[in-house]
Amino acid sequence: MNFLDLIFPRRCVGCNKLGAYLCLPCINKIEYIEKPICPVCGKRAIDGATHPHCQGKYSLDGLFAVAHFRGVVKDAIHLIKYRFVSDLIESMSDLLISNWSKTLPEFDYLIPVPLHSQRLKSRGFNQSSLLSHYIGKKLDIAVKEKILFRKINTTAQADLKLKERLKNLEDVFMIRDETDLSGRKIALIDDVTTTRSTFLECAKPLKQHGAEIVWGIAIAHG
Repeated sequence: MNFLDLIFPRRCVGCNKLGAYLCLPCINKIEYIEKPICPVCGKRAIDGATHPHCQGKYSLDGLFAVAHFRGVVKDAIHLIKYRFVSDLIESMSDLLISNWSKTLPEFDYLIPVPLHSQRLKSRGFNQSSLLSHYIGKKLDIAVKEKILFRKINTTAQADLKLKERLKNLEDVFMIRDETDLSGRKIALIDDVTTTRSTFLECAKPLKQHGAEIVWGIAIAHG
């Protein structure tokens, strides 16, 4: 226990019990995803891999998310994003790491879904970046944060309906011109995915610059 824990003791996000951000009883209530889906069509898919008939030249190759976006997981992610409780990153990252699927590719790089510079400045941190660095250190996977960037400061996805979300992200993400990703296996990292539109749009420029495999990895889906 450090000095800050004495002044601001950790309480469980789910039940407010002292000791940790996620207590064991609340962890046991988490609704884990047992039926992975294809990130393109949203239908059942083996291990979350994109269906062959859904696969395009620049499409996402698969989606892995640990839990449904509700209950204590939703509360924790909201605290990170909207109340700026970045200390929760470690607990959420550990949740993802402890459920990391053995069927996932051996990734060369983790790339966090980028925020626009204006939003990064107002929030003070990119939760996807913090997740990536913690996970990368634990799993010994390199984090490449400066490859992908968001060129337009779009409306927050949470404020939009389904069709608006898909339109909102068209041609938003870009790759540094000198980047060569030939043959690389890449995991895009984000806290939550709903329509998968962010992952799908991020995958396009990565594939255009030579990436062999691109998966979307998130704590929650829903």
